[in-house]
Amino acid sequence: MGGLGILGTMEMARNAMQTARQGAEIAGNNLANASNPIYARQRVKIASAVAIPTDKGPQGSGAEVARIEQVRDYAIDKQLVEEKGVTAFLEAKQRGLQMAESSLGQSLDRQSVDAGDAYSTYGISEGVTDLFNSFQSLSASPTSTAERQTALYSAQKLTDKFKSVDRRLDNLRSSLNKEVKADIVNANAKLEQVAYLASSIGNTEQVSGSANEIRDIMQDSLEQLAEFVNLTTSTNDDGKMSVFISGEEFITDNVMTDVMKVVTDANGYHSAASSSSGTAINLTSGKIAGAIDARDGGVVDLRESLNTLASELITQVNALHTTGYDLSGNNDTSLNFFTGTGAADIGVNATLTADPRKMQLSANDTEVGDNTIARALAAKIKSPAVNLNNMSYSEHYGNTVSSFGQELSLVNVQLNDQKAVQNMLQKQRDSVQGVSIDEEVANLVIFQRAFQASARLITTMNTLMGDVINMQR
Repeated sequence: MGGLGILGTMEMARNAMQTARQGAEIAGNNLANASNPIYARQRVKIASAVAIPTDKGPQGSGAEVARIEQVRDYAIDKQLVEEKGVTAFLEAKQRGLQMAESSLGQSLDRQSVDAGDAYSTYGISEGVTDLFNSFQSLSASPTSTAERQTALYSAQKLTDKFKSVDRRLDNLRSSLNKEVKADIVNANAKLEQVAYLASSIGNTEQVSGSANEIRDIMQDSLEQLAEFVNLTTSTNDDGKMSVFISGEEFITDNVMTDVMKVVTDANGYHSAASSSSGTAINLTSGKIAGAIDARDGGVVDLRESLNTLASELITQVNALHTTGYDLSGNNDTSLNFFTGTGAADIGVNATLTADPRKMQLSANDTEVGDNTIARALAAKIKSPAVNLNNMSYSEHYGNTVSSFGQELSLVNVQLNDQKAVQNMLQKQRDSVQGVSIDEEVANLVIFQRAFQASARLITTMNTLMGDVINMQR
């Protein structure tokens, strides 16, 4: 048996030219996508063509492109999906807590428990201190209308601050609640896209054997979905994918079998559940879980603590004020100093602001200049209250903002650490699948030279073929 012969060698050279051409095309495609963040570089897998048996032994018949493959580390891809979900959770929680901090109208000093020193502008702590200082000044001049007006003005400033902070925190919860609802809808849209891509990969690979570009988009879509919810994936023996969110299956073998629905509790707050089973979805990462954590955690705790402080202030001040006598020697046991029941509706009694003489600061009806009630009110700022965990007003507020500040500080630290981990993984993936321009240019030169050499081989064989034909004349 002979070898390839002249014609066989020419065919081998032609195949080699096609292989070099495809290699150059792939290198060019890589260069074109060098700045594409979701692109995984590709390479041609070159295999030896079928050897031809000869009397001297098998003889190679050149090379051919076996397949075009992606350079991708699936372990890093899977870990990045998980880490991006954690990052999104912390970012959403941080944003919610930062907005709550802004609702206070002040910047927290997270290292200080003394709320008075922790702020650079007027806040609730300063308002409480100013009010009781004005009571202290009033105790020195209990009959002074000017001092009474000053005390009422301080009280009005404080009540306005309580109401504005409570309103902002309530609006913040509503805003976060709307965000949760919108993100559940967005997550469903992304889930639908993942199912479509999974099906497209299967259909494309059945026809052409390669769906590298779709796999790039799929990986990016999974990472985007992970920014909303915590998910896991699995692939069966046929390569079909299933997607689980918090253990609930939403995509089964490339088919979307469930969606998340928005459920609303009695207070109007939203969360996610499975549409098919109605089971609540316990989200642990992603921006939806982060927004819920901020909405139902730090923001609620801060608001409830401020409401407790306002409620106790109303109760204690009113309890003293209703026992006193005004400048006319009258006592009205229904004449409260504060109106309302908490931070949302606290106010100063309009009867007093209209006539400061009706402030009941004397302990008896015969000595209108007595300052017993005024002194008792002034002492309240330093007195521990049972409903404030045996802390004074200033201590309770200081403890409230300190705890909140520490929670925000912890989230900031966790987010910085998380971003460091994610960036490290991203760099590791880029080092594997990222396009190196120098490497691709070198590959272009190699394929160019291979193409030229194969063309030269065809020219040589053509010359030999001519010689053979001439010999037969």
